[in-house]
Amino acid sequence: MQWLGAPLDPMLAGLYARTGRATLGDFVLYRPGSGTDGVLDVNAGLRGQGQTPFPSCVLFGQVSNLEYYYGVVPDLADAHGVQPVLYVDVQEEPHVVPVASNVEALLHQLACFMDLLPEQSDFVPGRCSTVMFPFAAAELIAEDRALVDMMRAGRFDGLVTRDEESQRWMQQVLAASPGR
Repeated sequence: MQWLGAPLDPMLAGLYARTGRATLGDFVLYRPGSGTDGVLDVNAGLRGQGQTPFPSCVLFGQVSNLEYYYGVVPDLADAHGVQPVLYVDVQEEPHVVPVASNVEALLHQLACFMDLLPEQSDFVPGRCSTVMFPFAAAELIAEDRALVDMMRAGRFDGLVTRDEESQRWMQQVLAASPGR
């Protein structure tokens, strides 16, 4: 299956075939196709801005009501078409970091992160926490060995923002990686 001129990640294709649109905590999976919350219209709108990394990725979801997006990178697909995932924050200052080696790993990380939230001092059920994924989850993300290997190999160079927060977070993930 192709969308936006690139092959669609197999996991995403399966999700769209089974669910259409879905929500996991604050994460919202866009609807397939066009229209409100449709993956095609969301991508067309953001690609039209010409800002990196939007032309290089296919956004498939976001944090509800915020400009925090998740997108796969077709140019970095492996031999099976599996694509790594970027986190793109354009709420204020742009922050772009790799967060998972594939969509399945991202969904696993989000579920694990949500399990940890009740332990946070500011946690109130049904309210936003000040602890935000992915920046508060470097150790969890570091468990994704394939992602860490891609980071070490420089596969995300040119996509990751050079701001201090993003670079510090990248170093935290690399430092927390098992077997570093």
